[in-house]
Amino acid sequence: MKNDVVKITYNKDIDTVVLEWITTPSSAEFKEGLTSGLELLKETKARHWIGDVRKIGAIDPADQDWSNNEWFPQALATGLKKMGVIISDDVFNKMSVEEIMSKVESAGFESQYFDDINKAFQWMKG
Repeated sequence: MKNDVVKITYNKDIDTVVLEWITTPSSAEFKEGLTSGLELLKETKARHWIGDVRKIGAIDPADQDWSNNEWFPQALATGLKKMGVIISDDVFNKMSVEEIMSKVESAGFESQYFDDINKAFQWMKG
């Protein structure tokens, strides 16, 4: 799936759904993008996820809550084991992502932050 806001693909070689935000989404686009990624996660039975959030900016607190309370439980129920997150140097982006991840990192999957998507791909291979 690809539109003006998000690109979502499946990398079979590393059994990974890759979600790359192209620009800052509205709240509806944020939820739609993550929901579409979740559907691909279920279809492929992928065990890994890479989220490139460098261009997303700060995430609205209501969207952070939705991600933690609605999206993550469903993603974890698929058997998700590893999540790589590519974050930007933007302090608000980092804070938003870290706030979301801090609430779910104890849920039984590995997560790692990266500044480059290729590093995340290498980590998934390991």
